[in-house]
Amino acid sequence: MLTKDLIICRNDRGRLRPVFLPVDDEHLLALAAEMLTVFDADKSPTREDIEELTAVMTAEWPNLRQARGVLKTAIDLAEFSQPADLDYAGARLEVLRTAATLLRQNRHEDEESYRAAVAELVPGPALLESGGLYADLPANDRLRAYPAVSSRQLLERYNCGLVQGLLLQAERLVIETGASSPARLRRLMRYLKFFRLLARLEKHGDGLCLTVDGPASVLEQTKRYGLQLASFFPAVCGLENWRLRADVTWQGRKGRLELDDSSGLVGHYHHLGAYVPEEVTMFEQHFRRTAVGWRVLEEASFLPGDRGGEMIFPDFSFADEQGRVVHLELFHRWHRNQLASRLEQVAQTPALPLIIGIDRAACSDPERREQLEQSEWFERHGFFFRDYPTVDKTLKCLRRFYSC
Repeated sequence: MLTKDLIICRNDRGRLRPVFLPVDDEHLLALAAEMLTVFDADKSPTREDIEELTAVMTAEWPNLRQARGVLKTAIDLAEFSQPADLDYAGARLEVLRTAATLLRQNRHEDEESYRAAVAELVPGPALLESGGLYADLPANDRLRAYPAVSSRQLLERYNCGLVQGLLLQAERLVIETGASSPARLRRLMRYLKFFRLLARLEKHGDGLCLTVDGPASVLEQTKRYGLQLASFFPAVCGLENWRLRADVTWQGRKGRLELDDSSGLVGHYHHLGAYVPEEVTMFEQHFRRTAVGWRVLEEASFLPGDRGGEMIFPDFSFADEQGRVVHLELFHRWHRNQLASRLEQVAQTPALPLIIGIDRAACSDPERREQLEQSEWFERHGFFFRDYPTVDKTLKCLRRFYSC
């Protein structure tokens, strides 16, 4: 996504208007194509090489911020090598000390013999063979891989990154979807869960209305939460029809960002399977191997709430040997506001086939934690976890659900 210094956006009487690039413009396509030629993984250029090769391209473009933004988008797609886990700083100091000592002694007639003497006296020659003395500096990272991206796709990612950069300063995000297939809606919700965001869901005709708290309304780890929210946005662009509203603070002024499917934005998320977090995969595999009497279902489904058209989309769904289904919803550290609402909701609908797991970081307030620990409903239908729930705690809670 684009950083603040690269975002081009106008504030038109409180309405934020991002300046998108026309993805069919032949001059922009030529600029993007020229930049992409630099990212040749077969030639393994360093970051410094890439910077030098693209400096002229950006300098000659009429709008420097636009060109730098396209370049930033291109660099973000690159996979660079990492230095070996060696003490480069110590090796440099040793080489310089040894070289200085030999230079003062003045025993070597030419540069070649001088270098050989230094290499012979410096311990741990492997340090010098791992990309050189300065391989640990970011400028010397080498390009290892680059995805197959067309010029048009690069410009589309720029436009998407422009919106993502603005969402880092959002207070609230409202997404309305029109008539979309259930599969697409479930996929959108899986992305929401993948980025550990929690939204209030309401039925909206054949679609949904999602209200997500923005980073400006979260009390802790706002930067990390903002990145999660911004990273979720490309999944919205994958819907057939959608509309987005967000209250954003931009350049010290509040404004309203409004976008829809007519904006021409294209999301680049295509296959969620590649984005399933490792802890989710490990949890499901461990549950299938060890859980007796219960199985985890392939797809979670929407649950009706108790207020009008409000809906709940759980993280996991489970079925016992009799086919009875119970759903699990997880609340992480920045879900405090939604947690209070959900506890109120389940207290009014105790028959709802739902159990909840709460990250202890989400209820650091001693008063809230004591309230949960003394709650009869939570004792039967909830549990605490750290970072991610265990299969044992989940299974115990599932077994208690129908036994109660």
